[in-house]
Amino acid sequence: MKKDKIKRIPTYKQMALETAVRNPERYIGILTAIKDFEGKILNDETLLEIVSHLYLVGEVSSEEIEITEYTTVADIKNKVKNVNSTRRADGGFPQGFASRFWTYMRTPSELGFVYAQYNEKFQFSEIAKKLISGTIDEQEAFSIQAMKYNRKSPFRNVSNDFNFFRFILQALLKLKEKGNSLSYEQFVVAMFSHDGNVNDFIKILKANKFNDFGDVYKFVVKNYGVNTSENTITKDYPDVVRRVLIISGFVTIKYSGKKLIQLNENKLNYINELLKIEIKLTAEEKTDAKKYFDKLNSDDIKFIKIIEKYRIEDKIVADEYTNKLFSIIKDYKIDEQIITESIEAIGTRKNVIEEFKEIQDPLKLEFYISILIALKYGQNFVIRPNYKADHIGKPYSHAPGNKGDIEVFSKTIYWLIEVTLIRNKIQQLNHETTSVIRHLFTNEEFKDRLDKYLSFLAPVIHDDTREFYDISVIKSKMNGYNVRLKPYTINEFVTTTLQKQNIKDMTEYTENVFINFKNKLN
Repeated sequence: MKKDKIKRIPTYKQMALETAVRNPERYIGILTAIKDFEGKILNDETLLEIVSHLYLVGEVSSEEIEITEYTTVADIKNKVKNVNSTRRADGGFPQGFASRFWTYMRTPSELGFVYAQYNEKFQFSEIAKKLISGTIDEQEAFSIQAMKYNRKSPFRNVSNDFNFFRFILQALLKLKEKGNSLSYEQFVVAMFSHDGNVNDFIKILKANKFNDFGDVYKFVVKNYGVNTSENTITKDYPDVVRRVLIISGFVTIKYSGKKLIQLNENKLNYINELLKIEIKLTAEEKTDAKKYFDKLNSDDIKFIKIIEKYRIEDKIVADEYTNKLFSIIKDYKIDEQIITESIEAIGTRKNVIEEFKEIQDPLKLEFYISILIALKYGQNFVIRPNYKADHIGKPYSHAPGNKGDIEVFSKTIYWLIEVTLIRNKIQQLNHETTSVIRHLFTNEEFKDRLDKYLSFLAPVIHDDTREFYDISVIKSKMNGYNVRLKPYTINEFVTTTLQKQNIKDMTEYTENVFINFKNKLN
């Protein structure tokens, strides 16, 4: 049963978001997985169903909960209770699995994606629904919700009462006027702002030198009276906030002796237009979760119009990605060995190219595969990755939902490359099959290409996934399409590409599928 919580007197605190979920991209999969629970009352029964479902579909995992293709939610409910039994009550949710649910809903609630309160009806905002359906992409969704956010809210008992994301963007714009960037050390100090006053923050930067995290820690202890550990202050909290800034498309990270935060110049016009809209909350809206949710989602039409306006700008930038790939190859002296080692290092702590370590692994795979293709086929094809990239060419957001990952084409050939790091069998089959085929056949731009090719890459290819693609080959032939495809492990694809045998390999694989199919019929 929910206990009444004694509310502490609010104080000024460092900017923070939920650190248990480092990568904001994960929220997309989580929200997608539980979308069918919208409208349900978040009581103990529903919460156990939701959390168990998250384990079942692989969005959450535990070594103590084994999932097979035959596992059902009913099979694992008791295990879910046991695994989460020691979790403390949080956010108005009781201890255990209910508190586990709140771990994944705190940041979406703060950003206004969802309304999630114990024993109340679960609601998704219109922006969340559009994100899940693919009507808007992750960069668009997070950039909008970040501009609505307020530090003082029903979910943060703090005295800081302003939008941190607006504040840091305005500070970066002011620094840019003088040709300056923001060091990561200075960014940490910005997170302690009491009121979001940009001029006061600039004065702090002028009056103090922050050469390393030690300097930062001494400064915030002296000036803000903090008693949190240095690691939490300088690494844990900034890491999560920085990731939201990056996925929103607002900033890029530059390494120039120091780690620098700069505005993404591809998005300057977009940022300036977003800053013209300011959400002002009443005292009641900052304390009432439902009124906070309703207010944050009251001006969506204005935001959607801005998104639609700048999609044209995004499309123009996307057409430059091929040239940017070659610039990156040249500037960073990337050869076949370096890119092969970089791909192999994904999922480890190793960073072959320091400049790219900020890119999240799933996006990094798309980026590195694009570079590999450019190295091997740059003179023969146009290579167009559909991720969103900053002015340098570093990606910060996946391709919109209606586009494939990497498109390689000439006047006669269209080759689609879809990549994923998903290992989970159920997730791979659910998320990386029908949508991939749809990207291949619904692309109007390349409908006249007689020869279509598809490469699907994953760390491991499950039998069910391979069977799906094999059946797709047969279906496409029956429907009059001339398609060659092959599902690859990442290592197989890299080897084939280094040998420049991709077209031949996909053709031979497809022919063998037909031969095997005929043999089985006979």
